This record gives sequence, C-alpha cells and structure tokens, in this order.
Amino acid sequence: MALLLNSVVLIVFLQQVLLAETRAPKINPFHFSGELDVGMRASVHCAVIYGDIPFEFTWLKNGHQIQEIRGISFRKTDEYTSNLVISEVNADSNGNYTCRVTNSKGSDEKSAFLSVKGINFPINKVLRNQRFVLFTSSGDLSLGKRVTVGCSVIDGKIHLLGIAWMKGSHKSYLLETSTPGHTEEDFLSNLIISKLDSESNGKLYV
Repeated sequence: MALLLNSVVLIVFLQQVLLAETRAPKINPFHFSGELDVGMRASVHCAVIYGDIPFEFTWLKNGHQIQEIRGISFRKTDEYTSNLVISEVNADSNGNYTCRVTNSKGSDEKSAFLSVKGINFPINKVLRNQRFVLFTSSGDLSLGKRVTVGCSVIDGKIHLLGIAWMKGSHKSYLLETSTPGHTEEDFLSNLIISKLDSESNGKLYV
C-alpha cells in the first residue's frame, strides 16, 4: 500500500514538474500585403516563435471566430504555424484579423488589418502575370530562435505556378523544396528555419 501511494505521489510530482516547465506561446507579428485589389488573393501565416507544443490555433475577424467557408480557409502547416487564406478579396474582406494561440501554460494573439484598395476593380479572369509578395514577421531573430518566411502569390493562375527558394547574393544557392522545414500549398510557400545560427544569414529569393 505504501509503495502504491509513493508511486501516485511520484506521478503527480512529475506532472507538476512537466507543467511548470511548459512555456506559454509567443507569436511573431504578421501583416497583409498593402497591394490587394478586389479579386486578388490574401494570405498570412501565424508562426509561434516561442513556447511548447501542443498549440491550439484560432482565427478571428473583428473579434469573432472565423468559420471555414467557401473562399476562406485556414490550416496548420506544422506544429508551429497556421495559414489563413482568402481566395478572392472583396469589400467584405476588410477588417481586423487575429490569430490566437493557446497551450496548457497560456496564450498569445496578434492582429493585422486587411484593407482592399479597389472596390470597383473589374475582375479579369484571363491569365495575369504572377505577382509575388515576400513577407516575414518582424521579431526577435536571436540565435536559436525559430523563424518562418513566407512567399504569397497574390495574382495569377495557381496551377501554372512553381515556387523555388534560393539563397545567396547571386541567387546561386537553391534551397531544395523536398527538404524538411519547407511546405508548399496552393499559392503559398513557407520556408521554415527551425533554429537560427550563423549560417542562416543571407538574402532569400523566389
């Protein structure tokens, strides 16, 4: 009986230790492109740069939780990142979008305002030239931190696109798309650096 009680006490103690060591999440700030006209695509990624898994991601618009409906989707690309995609923006797309991340220790949230430029923009369904927006969230880029860089195609045919990542002053170093840490979905591609070090320095291109 004493042995059983000791085992129970040990299990409870270990659970308390593990809970105490869990770190609350911290999200990198994100923003929408300022070049969005009616009919273009919009996307942002919510990346956790600090804290311990598992995380629960929730997207909100003007304080209300977003339901996944036609034209609006969101999904986790890995344990630390969730993407929000609006396939064609219009006047109703304007608003304040918030990503909220929660784990057993706490939560964090960041917001960005989406403003569509051309409400009367005539939507042309013919093939347009592809337009890319490179974005990365400003934040603490200290050694050892995780960072996600995204490339979003805001205009152009999805099935005709291919995204390749390159690094170097002469764009000569190709980052293999099959390597771990890279995810590509539709018109959004994320390059994930799991741990920053001195080799991470350099310019990225697509």
